[in-house]
Amino acid sequence: MDIQRFLATHDGVISRAQAHACGLSDDQIAWKVATGEWIRRAPGVYFAVAWPWAPAARVRVAAEWVRPVGALVGMSAAWWLGLGVASPHPVTVTAPPGSRRRAPSGVYLVRRDLRGDRIEYRGLWVASKALATLDAAVALGRDGQAFLDRVLQQRVVTLEELRATQARHLGRRGSATAHRLLVQAGDRAASEPERRFVALLRRGGIAGWRVNLEVTLTSGREAILDVAFPAVRFAIEVDGWAFHSERDRFVRDRSRKRALVADGWTVVEVTWDDLVNRPGEVLDEVRRTLARLGAVTR
Repeated sequence: MDIQRFLATHDGVISRAQAHACGLSDDQIAWKVATGEWIRRAPGVYFAVAWPWAPAARVRVAAEWVRPVGALVGMSAAWWLGLGVASPHPVTVTAPPGSRRRAPSGVYLVRRDLRGDRIEYRGLWVASKALATLDAAVALGRDGQAFLDRVLQQRVVTLEELRATQARHLGRRGSATAHRLLVQAGDRAASEPERRFVALLRRGGIAGWRVNLEVTLTSGREAILDVAFPAVRFAIEVDGWAFHSERDRFVRDRSRKRALVADGWTVVEVTWDDLVNRPGEVLDEVRRTLARLGAVTR
């Protein structure tokens, strides 16, 4: 391939092996570095100064440096895979345990066995989508649950894939947090949206509610209500993104809602987006609904 075309399609980054494949000798590579046309960004990896030193170039340098035994991981992998994180920083790669490589400037190196959870994507070796999702969710801290739910909603990975990946990587740094996030994503009773909604009711001074109320409908069907005001038959379903990523679950939830309404329940849904962006409106709507139903909430 023509060297300029290669650089244009690789964000200005090229390894020594790639330069050889494009027909350059070691002397020609050395000349480009000596004249300032190329900068040596990592051992055996160069950057052509005619291109912008953009995030994609930084990520490519790290991935090419750790090739062929390593891969992008964490936020860098999630960013490169297009999982919806805003930045690849800190640029992080992994190498096998026992590796004596020393990371170049601007690159964070972890020594870790990926246990087969490594794929090639857009020309670079990266952690699998499931592993990158778990690691990014941990790295995002308080925003990790929303990120995890969003990835599940978009069906990039399934909850089962995440659980299997988590099982292969027990004991790694962040493993306990990843486990907690998966429990919350898969168990409505322990979901972050539900806990946030309960905290909102408490701050608003609203009483008379119960969490995970079990009711038996006229049809004999059993239902568990996320948050309910049993005295006035007012139920609130608190939905995280993950819970409607599966069609069968979506259909079952709608069927249950119809059965509850037929039995005289008022049922409303509150989403994660509501709780994050419109908590005041949510609280006001709950108060007005309770007032309409004649409830005493204090």
